[in-house]
Amino acid sequence: MTGRAIEIARQEGAQFRSVRLYLEEGGDVKMETQDIGPHGTGILGPDEDNEYEFWVRIAPAAVPKLAFELLREKFAGQLGAVNAFRDWCKARGVEHEFGSWV
Repeated sequence: MTGRAIEIARQEGAQFRSVRLYLEEGGDVKMETQDIGPHGTGILGPDEDNEYEFWVRIAPAAVPKLAFELLREKFAGQLGAVNAFRDWCKARGVEHEFGSWV
């Protein structure tokens, strides 16, 4: 598996922030934020720009639970959830199977 990374949010200006989402080669999922700008008194002092990074990493063994909880939250209460989920997968190139029984 090759890794993937995408920026999902960005704020420009005196207080810069970038939020990135990673699918790492080993299967970890990581969301990371980089802040650049004045952060209170900061490490370098009140008049200096500081850089601060923080993240949440999900180990490969926990990714199925993560997927389940995110899908539950996204589609809960939707009577058309199965079709919406199929369409969501198609639009994003997520390999899936759609079946029916009559």
